Amino acid sequence: MSGNGEREMEARLSHTPAGEKGPKRLLEEGSLWIMIAAPCVWAIHFLLAYWSAAVWCAKIPQRTEQILAVRIGVGVLTVVALAVVAWLARRAVRNYRARFVIHDDLTEPSEAERTRFLGHATLLLCALSAAAIVFDAMPVLVFDSCD
Repeated sequence: MSGNGEREMEARLSHTPAGEKGPKRLLEEGSLWIMIAAPCVWAIHFLLAYWSAAVWCAKIPQRTEQILAVRIGVGVLTVVALAVVAWLARRAVRNYRARFVIHDDLTEPSEAERTRFLGHATLLLCALSAAAIVFDAMPVLVFDSCD
């Protein structure tokens, strides 16, 4: 086998194009990881927000105290999570030229249609995750104490 043929075979086995060096990054164009990144941010926000509120309410001596520290913590966590989801949505728009079009027919079996679908689905999952993050933070705004 010639040197060029060996490189092509090696590229096929390692799942990288022949001219590309090294592994692809997780959130690069064509990666499915960007699709699940926003729901993962939401899941982490959900766990951290409810875990911190549960630990705070279990550890404070007086249960009628206001939970201002938890409110501030969950507020900061919510702002950070929303910023990460907005960054992911921006990447979806930039990498995949995604748009919020409800009646967009993606019917052709081509690489361009696959890319458009990936961007569209990522953008919709980002919107859903942002709404879920806001709803996760709402109980902290409503309740004044741990009782």
